[in-house]
Amino acid sequence: MDINAFKVFRTVAVESSVTKAARRLSYVQSNVTTRIQQLEKELGVPLFYREHRKMTLTPAGQTLLPYANQLLRILDEAKTAALDSSVPHGPLSIGAMESTAAVRLPEIIAQYHQLHPQVELQVLTAPTEVLIEAVFEREIEGAFVDGPVHHPDLVDELTFEERLVLVTSPSNDRVEDVLSEPLLMPFKRCVYLERWQRWLKEQGHRPARVMEFGTLDGIFGCIENGFGVTVVPYSVIAAVANQRRVRCFPIPDPHGVVPAVFMRRRDLYVTTALRTFIDFARSLLSKVSQR
Repeated sequence: MDINAFKVFRTVAVESSVTKAARRLSYVQSNVTTRIQQLEKELGVPLFYREHRKMTLTPAGQTLLPYANQLLRILDEAKTAALDSSVPHGPLSIGAMESTAAVRLPEIIAQYHQLHPQVELQVLTAPTEVLIEAVFEREIEGAFVDGPVHHPDLVDELTFEERLVLVTSPSNDRVEDVLSEPLLMPFKRCVYLERWQRWLKEQGHRPARVMEFGTLDGIFGCIENGFGVTVVPYSVIAAVANQRRVRCFPIPDPHGVVPAVFMRRRDLYVTTALRTFIDFARSLLSKVSQR
């Protein structure tokens, strides 16, 4: 079977249109139609329902699609492995939570780029659950997320700890003074929020009212002006201590300690660029934890 036929099949399945698939693949429309027809003839089953210019997968097409995805993925990994070398190079896509991207990554990325300028690094910033999904879908090669991540298809490459603090305006002297304040968070679903809500419940307090508020920079601006509180790793506060007029209160253990990990798919081909990045990040994070 022609491997390009599977590529055409997958693209038509994604686009639900021969015209859109042809545009995406830079093929003429008749070439896409011919490839699909040849594949259907070879397999002996129709792969698409053709209705009003819309292409919808038949049951046979739905069965074939995951195999086509796997076949094309293996081919891409084979090309990557064949072109890999001892010198880190090429594209490298990773993900990180906003707090990690703001505090941990700048030093890692800056020094890594100085040592390996041939690596084309891209970073996706998102909540942990979005990053895990992106790793599963192979949209990124790995990600810094809240851990631990227990899944047989994923592996933790390195682990470090974050200590959580409640951040308030400097006028507050006690945690009890701010329990009625809205909790400002970049995302409404995150481990930091869950830990704080759990502590509140154990102490007999009502759950905090949560307000999703874009970025950490905007959140700190609100807090400085006397509106709201937030929960972040202490490393975030330490990084902006000279720029922000805020006060922080440690969240009691065990709720105040959150493990963070860099995780990837277990079956991922680990390029030299990725392996070097992981080892470099491990070395820098180890030094930071010893300070």
